Amino acid sequence: MRNPLLVPEVRELLEEGRPQDVVEVLSEMHPSDAAATLNALSAAEVALLMGKLPVESERDVFGYLDADVQEEFVDGGGRETVKNVLLSMFSDDRAEFLDRLEERVRQKVWPLLSNAAREDLLRRSTFREDQVGSFLSTDYAVLSPQLTARQAIAELRRQAPSKETIYYSYVVDRLGKLVGFLSLRDLILARDDEHLSQLMRTEIVSTTPEADQEDAARIIRDYDLLALPVVDSDQRLIGIVTHDDAVDIVEEEAEEDFAKMAGVTGESEGESYIDEPVWKQVRRRAPVICALALFWLVTAAVIRGFEKELEGQTLLLVLMPMVMAIGGMVGSQASTLIVRAVSTGGFRGSLWPLLWKELRVSLLLSLALAGIAYANAWTLHVFTGDAGAIRATENLAFVIAIAMSADVVVAALLGAAIPYLVKVLRIDPALISTPAVTALTDLTGAALYLAVVTTML
Repeated sequence: MRNPLLVPEVRELLEEGRPQDVVEVLSEMHPSDAAATLNALSAAEVALLMGKLPVESERDVFGYLDADVQEEFVDGGGRETVKNVLLSMFSDDRAEFLDRLEERVRQKVWPLLSNAAREDLLRRSTFREDQVGSFLSTDYAVLSPQLTARQAIAELRRQAPSKETIYYSYVVDRLGKLVGFLSLRDLILARDDEHLSQLMRTEIVSTTPEADQEDAARIIRDYDLLALPVVDSDQRLIGIVTHDDAVDIVEEEAEEDFAKMAGVTGESEGESYIDEPVWKQVRRRAPVICALALFWLVTAAVIRGFEKELEGQTLLLVLMPMVMAIGGMVGSQASTLIVRAVSTGGFRGSLWPLLWKELRVSLLLSLALAGIAYANAWTLHVFTGDAGAIRATENLAFVIAIAMSADVVVAALLGAAIPYLVKVLRIDPALISTPAVTALTDLTGAALYLAVVTTML
């Protein structure tokens, strides 16, 4: 809470029967700060104050309220107050909000919506959550190409109160087809008598409602747009994706990728780590961890296959976890970097450049790690009282260094190749999580290590 001292004062004013004084204070605050104050009040107090705010302030403040406060307000607020708030919201915000409500509450507010709002929600439901059509905004400014700059500015004044943004205005013909767009700056700098057909920009960058939300966010970023128009197959304008939507998409996708790469399944349902119940955390984290624990049976079987060769070779067993751990780390690093590059469009080439780069990187890493493995093996062999001949000690350390080098190179190539191949199969590369890649590289690391040391010694 940003204004903890304000809440007692607000309650005192309400007890004195002076809600209008509170409304005046809230109206002068940023909507986020006003919402932070309302979040600390009861549902009845929130409903009372929200009903007295100006329509635009009411809409903006409501969007910043905590999700549970929003739901309490809708569930317990007066019919007219709730109706006014819902109808004042921008179309994409309203759809997102209603989607979060429990089915019981959603059914309660459905009759309060206008026919146009219901049709909009039904149309959105035909698209997947990750498609542009499910979250686009239909609150955009539309102008005719026959208007002059003066007429267009007057028209924007009329449309502005109900539009999410007027910094871009879209020019459509009589059939609703998008033929151009203008920025507010273009209109302000134009001569009063210039027609929009002369002023508008026709090099239009657009997307479709079926497009993936990540692609839309990438277009907004690459072209530095404030809003991206969405058109159907006939080039009719049906909505826009705003830059703040793009920011939300990037943040949401990053959170999903982090969760997948950490081996966390399921949705967090918008809850923070601290607020999410323990049983939900366990349910989301257990599947991958348990699956990898079972996978270790394969690794154990590989190690068991070399049992006779390793009999009495204590030092080889002691150093094996080091080689496996380093291989797993190298594979995880490569996998994380490739997932990031592929997911963000930073790499769209073939597999071979990836493998060639990782091969060179891993060879250089293996030189440094081989030296460390050699030093570790030599030191342990000498200081554990089992030094023997110096020549034998050096041979043992050299073989372990070779095994380390081989494991590092193979782990890096696996870490680079697996996410790319999964992407080719049209599966989210982040699903090949860090624990999964680590398990695979542990398996190959154990096999390589044992094969090299038993062959060369």
